Amino acid sequence: EIPQCAGCNQHILDKFILKVLDRHWHSSCLKCADCQVQLADRCFSRAGSVYCKEDFFKRFGTKCTACQQGIPPTQVVRKAQDFVYHLHCFACIICSRQLATGDEFYLMEDGRLVCKEDYETAKQNDDSEAGAKRPRTTITAKQLETLKNAYKNSPKPARHVREQLSSETGLDMRVVQVWFQNRRAKEKRLKKDAGRHRWGQFYKSVKRSRGGSGKLEKESSAEDCGVSDSELSFRGE
Repeated sequence: EIPQCAGCNQHILDKFILKVLDRHWHSSCLKCADCQVQLADRCFSRAGSVYCKEDFFKRFGTKCTACQQGIPPTQVVRKAQDFVYHLHCFACIICSRQLATGDEFYLMEDGRLVCKEDYETAKQNDDSEAGAKRPRTTITAKQLETLKNAYKNSPKPARHVREQLSSETGLDMRVVQVWFQNRRAKEKRLKKDAGRHRWGQFYKSVKRSRGGSGKLEKESSAEDCGVSDSELSFRGE
């Protein structure tokens, strides 16, 4: 029986017959499916097609995180954690500068890279925009008195109470909510600082009674740790 060529489906009458994975080929028909180079020494097969080594690994080998193209085993690569890149793809997504060994960069969750200079610039811009979106609300003495009285009754009022306070004071619901949050945090800090102060005085008195000399370090004031009751700062929604 005369074998048929898997490439051209014609009978093979040549003196030499090539055989790859139990299929017969004319020597001139055994070519890489991608680059069409004639294969004579070694070839790779996948899903019925044959490839040269370079094109096989481009298609089915390790993929570059940036371009998603396969990386031939002969190529030099760059790595960042679990991500692999072509040399020319290892570049900042903002300025497109190719990063070299020793360069500092920021690695995003999806594997994209940002050089140090562009990352710091973008961060400064974000901080500036965030600061511009934080309006400060000044609370009058009368409004403050109403809020303080409500706080005495309940440090964590229900929504309907906050709605009533908003109606009485003319303040936005968000402002009322933030005021109560800040007030609770402030009281918590005051209690914590008071405890520190008592223990500091205790140890100081013990040192004095023993004739030792010691210096009590100044504790930071709770008033220095946050905004005042009559002034709020929060991110606008």
